[in-house]
Amino acid sequence: MIYLGISEDLFDSGVALCDDSRILFAANEERYTRRKNEGGFPRNSLNAAFACTGIAPADVDCIVFSGIMTPPAIVRLFPRLHDWLFDALRQRERTLFKRLMNAAMFMTPVSHTRPDSAIPAVIRRLLPLIARRSLPVSLRKKKISFVEHHHAHAYGAWSMSGYPRALAITADGMGDGVSLTVSLCEEGKGVERLWTAPSLSSFGLFFEMLTEAFGFVSCRDEGKLTGLAAHGDPARVTVPPPFQFHDGHLIYTGPLGLRGADWARQTLLAKYSREDISAWAQHLLETHITNIARHWLKQTGASRLVVAGGVFANVKLNQRLHEMDEVDLLFVYPNMGDGGLSLGAIRADACAVPRAVDNVFLGDGFAESDIPALLRAADLPFEQVEDPETAVADLVARGMMVARCQGQMEWGPRALGNRSILVRASDRAQADRLNKRLARSDFMPFAPALLAEDAPEWLDGYESARHAAEFMTVCFRCNPRMKTEHPAVVHVDGTARAQLVTRENNPGFHKILRRLKEKTGSSVILNTSFNIHEDPIVRTPQEAIDTFKRARLDFLALGKCIAAQPQDNPKKPRP
Repeated sequence: MIYLGISEDLFDSGVALCDDSRILFAANEERYTRRKNEGGFPRNSLNAAFACTGIAPADVDCIVFSGIMTPPAIVRLFPRLHDWLFDALRQRERTLFKRLMNAAMFMTPVSHTRPDSAIPAVIRRLLPLIARRSLPVSLRKKKISFVEHHHAHAYGAWSMSGYPRALAITADGMGDGVSLTVSLCEEGKGVERLWTAPSLSSFGLFFEMLTEAFGFVSCRDEGKLTGLAAHGDPARVTVPPPFQFHDGHLIYTGPLGLRGADWARQTLLAKYSREDISAWAQHLLETHITNIARHWLKQTGASRLVVAGGVFANVKLNQRLHEMDEVDLLFVYPNMGDGGLSLGAIRADACAVPRAVDNVFLGDGFAESDIPALLRAADLPFEQVEDPETAVADLVARGMMVARCQGQMEWGPRALGNRSILVRASDRAQADRLNKRLARSDFMPFAPALLAEDAPEWLDGYESARHAAEFMTVCFRCNPRMKTEHPAVVHVDGTARAQLVTRENNPGFHKILRRLKEKTGSSVILNTSFNIHEDPIVRTPQEAIDTFKRARLDFLALGKCIAAQPQDNPKKPRP
């Protein structure tokens, strides 16, 4: 069978295409519209799925949508409404529409009604009719099904882990009236829900509220709080914690949304620094999630944990989880946020057997024959080489900033070598220069990639999350040698969000790191995503060229071509 998975949530919508045993394609809409975290119906991703795989709409047997109450039926029915909601959430100004949207979200049942309540019975009957209106005509007569939001999160994570039996925890802002779930996953039985927390007891919404209060963009910049937290002290914040457990229920006692942001400014920012508040919020999150995990691991006897949902983009939280004595193995869904729902929905609908995923290079590729003409049109001097991996490694060893665009695009928020900027990890000053060129916040750390076989030389306590680390979703403690020799990729708290590279998951990147080790004695490299800050990661060769020129990086490795900056650029290195 051919399955088409569609997520049309407010943020990070996307498409996945699978047969009975393989993931054929997966991508998110932001890479096509160039608007970060793009939501709504993923029309461009859908077209790309068919174009890249050669599968025709007529070949599709089943279409699986993620979400029942999320997004609301009215947003599915009127796509233009999604654009207004998306823009309102991204605005720092409190426009009338933003206030109305906030009131609808927090003062009406629209975002908090669960699919198992009485009201959704009517909506369930209408959803197929609404969904078909968005589909191309060629797909409208196909079988359609819907998978609950957090069930798709949980099934996606478990199906990629390869664990026959595991505990699954999902946590995000909200989805289908729920913000946090615990499930037991067993081969032959599937995913059984054990416990939930309602949408109004949401760690995701709590972090969104603080993000808004700090002047960042909510639903996008929550990761900045994790970066700030390492610079703060949670003990300095003496405000009573707003999360508590009562009779087995997680209860949030504070305000949310715009009222919550006002409370944070008046109660928290008036007395404490952003760093200390972030550390306090991080401490609350880690304490409660680890306590929930510990309780249910003991209740079920499970020792393997899989996690998904936007909250688990928090790599420090993931570090706390994999370091728990009760956890033998941790797997983090590579596309942990709503961007992973399309594939999770397919896996849930098909009752897929868990298989350990090798790689997530599931998106667009490109024709290398087109590259020379594109580089000439951009006035970029270049050379064609037989061994671009060796050329990249040699340039990085010389201290150059090299952008690499090669093969199929990564699926998910992390650049894993195919759409990456690569720099020596030993030079903190060069990392500072790169930060400025990419317009990144200086408190946000860079991440390292290294050969998986070299992990014992540089990292402590990585064994329980080794597979997860192939997708750069977990932090590890760095040993003294790592801190001394590679300061550009070690955070102020002595940790690093390391990517472990194997020959199987990325042969080309593995070859680069082997050559770098030959030249410098170490395979550790700074690997950051190939994009200007707040832009989506590049998808096409043309986007790679444009971003390379804007960022004034030293070299661009595009297919088998190594390009330098044009003659009129103040920085003019040559291959």
